[in-house]
Amino acid sequence: MAFRFRAGDYSVERAVRRIAREQIDGALAAIDGKNAHVATHEVRKCCKKVRALIRLVRPGFAGYVQENEAFRDIARGLAGSRDAKVLLDTFDLLAADAQKRADPALFGPLRGQLAHEPARPARGATAEARLGHARTLLAAARERIGGWTLECHDWGAQGAGLRKILRRANKAARTLAREPTARHYHELRKLMKYHWYHTRLLVPVWPAMMQPRAAELSRLADLLGLHHDISVFEERVAGRLEGSGYREVVETLLALALRRRARLEREIGPLVARLLAQAPRALVDHWQALWGIWRAEHGGGEAGTANGQVA
Repeated sequence: MAFRFRAGDYSVERAVRRIAREQIDGALAAIDGKNAHVATHEVRKCCKKVRALIRLVRPGFAGYVQENEAFRDIARGLAGSRDAKVLLDTFDLLAADAQKRADPALFGPLRGQLAHEPARPARGATAEARLGHARTLLAAARERIGGWTLECHDWGAQGAGLRKILRRANKAARTLAREPTARHYHELRKLMKYHWYHTRLLVPVWPAMMQPRAAELSRLADLLGLHHDISVFEERVAGRLEGSGYREVVETLLALALRRRARLEREIGPLVARLLAQAPRALVDHWQALWGIWRAEHGGGEAGTANGQVA
């Protein structure tokens, strides 16, 4: 169930339908056969991939807004349990550094309190109930896929979407350089993650070039993801500085969080610069040429030229 176009796909429209169905089927199988934690992760991952897929073809996909909101809401309905786990995982990551210089017992009480706080979006429903609701919504979404149609053909179905994300990512990177805030890092993270998914979809056009790029985008996604998790952790924990009895441990953790974020930022900056070094139009034109060569090589594709114009 590789997340990518295939040489055997008769058209981009059919490929989009196939890939979306495969992702949903994987999520449904996880709900039916995995524990709640694993299933939640798989469903949220499915929603991210499908949203990236339809964003690639957004300019010619009339159903984009409805479907994007539908998959976004499915993922949001499962966010509470995921966010609670990430908070504790980040606590453990920073506490492991702190315990090299401080008494490990110092961190136990605060961690225990965080572990027993209910995740706000998850109140009122068990993980199984939320997954059951997600299952219903995913099954309905799968039924709708048969009606998905694209107005453009071949490369024309995806070139504009690819270029739009790259332009927004470049703009976000410039904004971040001027104002390196947590909000701006998070915006760049979302856009570069879309580009990572788009690169994965297009790996077959030239694997020797696209796979290394996808690997670097994956590494960037991990770095930006950890940066985001630490920023959220800082915000949640900073509120306990006053009147909670945890001042010492909170100050220690916040200092370590600041240092870890600074290290991440020193790694993120050059990696983003390299990945966005080529102008969006130049990159899209290059990938369009590779797409045309690949489609011609395998004798597939819709009637039309490599630029997506119907013959």
